Amino acid sequence: MSESRDSTARNLGELMREATPEASRQQHLEGRARLIASVERMREPSRAKPVLVAFAAAAALAALVLVVLLRKPQHAIAWHVEGADVGAQGYVSITPAGPPAHLVFDDGSDVALVPGSRGRVAATTATGAEVVLEQGRARVRVKHREKTGWTIDAGPYAVRITGTELLVAWAADAETLDVWMQSGTASVAGPVVGESLALAAGQHVTARVHEGSVQIDAAPAPADTAPVPSTTASAAEAVPSVSGTPVEPPVAPSAAVAAPSWPKLVAVGDYARVLRDADAEGIAHATGARPLPDLRALGDAARYAGRPDVSKRAYAAIRARFPASGEARTAAFLIGRVEEEQDHATAGALRWYDTYLAEAPAGPFAGDALGRKMVIVSRTQGRDAARPLADRYLQRFPAGTYAAAARDLEQ
Repeated sequence: MSESRDSTARNLGELMREATPEASRQQHLEGRARLIASVERMREPSRAKPVLVAFAAAAALAALVLVVLLRKPQHAIAWHVEGADVGAQGYVSITPAGPPAHLVFDDGSDVALVPGSRGRVAATTATGAEVVLEQGRARVRVKHREKTGWTIDAGPYAVRITGTELLVAWAADAETLDVWMQSGTASVAGPVVGESLALAAGQHVTARVHEGSVQIDAAPAPADTAPVPSTTASAAEAVPSVSGTPVEPPVAPSAAVAAPSWPKLVAVGDYARVLRDADAEGIAHATGARPLPDLRALGDAARYAGRPDVSKRAYAAIRARFPASGEARTAAFLIGRVEEEQDHATAGALRWYDTYLAEAPAGPFAGDALGRKMVIVSRTQGRDAARPLADRYLQRFPAGTYAAAARDLEQ
């Protein structure tokens, strides 16, 4: 036996002794002989190739395991606000005279709220975000990446973006959506426009809920400095002129000024006044006698102001008093959001999301209801229970806000 081979055998034998129980001298000698014979066989040319192949396969398997173990999990996109403060319920409100505010995301995307606007970030994933525009205009610049999935919610509409620049405007009191495409592509889902209206660069779409109309043209987008149309225009602004000369509006004998409606107060963010009026009137009377627009305004104002009990009573009144309306179906979804986000009642939230999906399977909030249900089930019942919901979500909304979370559940 050569000195090198003997040294190798001694080293290997030492390792074997450390890893096995004490044995007799005879057992040591027999084991050493078997080990030397194995080394000799490994040196033979006829056996070298299989041994190398085995070692290569083992190395590849080890490398694969290492990659899987060291792979970093995908985290949701982080964001922060520049130029404004985050208020109650996560809302960012910009006064008509204030500077624009920017919602800055660490993937390079940016949502700028112009003066007179109000919005919030509802959720983020590893591939995008869901931003709610309650009123006003938002200039959106989404950084295109693989599997990008962004949604801008404006009233009952969902603007889905994969990487583009556009301007979204939502007039809450008039229930009118405008989208101006600067670059890239996007799609709009909601009343009148249907499940997915595709838009390309240079196009402008206007959708009016009350009129049931939609119009697509090439109108230019307003400048960021252009004021957002006021939802509480004065009577003088509404009076027509004759031959360019303004006509003075008539003055009522009592000189009393009518109080703005609840929908208009909500549109400008004055939720506290809506709630003061409702408390003074009596919540029971308001929910039992007020018209449908006022009930929706009361529900929204209470939701934004953190009064979930009043919010749910107003939405429930819509469903009880106006069961055939589209607002009744939307109210089911909104009750689910209140249950989930403010009451932290996941069982109640799931019931209301199921109610909405049963009543409006192709409604504007169907993707959100199914996505939120999937997230809740995954968190409370486990990934296996949520996988069927993930499959269903990806079949219906492959580019939706919750598509990345659904794909993660399928792995």
